[in-house]
Amino acid sequence: MKMNLRVTYGDGSGADVTVSAPDIVAFEETFDRSAAKFDREVKFTDICWLAWHRLTRSGLTEDFKTWMNNVEGVEIAEVADPVPLERKAHTSP
Repeated sequence: MKMNLRVTYGDGSGADVTVSAPDIVAFEETFDRSAAKFDREVKFTDICWLAWHRLTRSGLTEDFKTWMNNVEGVEIAEVADPVPLERKAHTSP
């Protein structure tokens, strides 16, 4: 499971992040909630936390509350269709 998020800061700058397995597992461990339920119930705080966690893993931020004080918005970014493979993936040893 991957999710592309776009963070916009109050000063007009922004960051695009791709949330992946380490972020989702950390979310589930922190909040004791399954990310599989995002299609039925997802809070804005959940999306912000996932973006923050991804940025923290990259060493770009540290404290969630301080970071949130600078955030104007976080939105789920559209994902382009994957480029088809030109040849079959190698699967034998």
